[in-house]
Amino acid sequence: MQINYGPYIIKTHELDNKLSVQVTTSLGEVSMRAENNRAHDFPNGICFYIENSSKKPEPMGLKKYSFGEYTFVLGINNTGELFLFHSVKLNIGKKVIDGKDTLTLAFLKDPKA
Repeated sequence: MQINYGPYIIKTHELDNKLSVQVTTSLGEVSMRAENNRAHDFPNGICFYIENSSKKPEPMGLKKYSFGEYTFVLGINNTGELFLFHSVKLNIGKKVIDGKDTLTLAFLKDPKA
């Protein structure tokens, strides 16, 4: 599924009980910032920014999206960064797919005895 949120394109794909999320834009290359370098008012936020772009996206209010059992909230701040806020019940993985930063969201599982 593809979501257009401002100038950002969010591509999601569910496979093997995981949700992959990839963010792109026509304004430039999109990367993720380290969570510990960002200050925001919500827990569990992941920041995406456009590298070397002369044009910054306009701010946008928060909007909730659901994909089956997975839910996250998107918002664009005053500096044009896209934030994705997720549930504390999710385990977040970060990897590169097709040369682009990608998140993998999966529910935490109880360890098997």
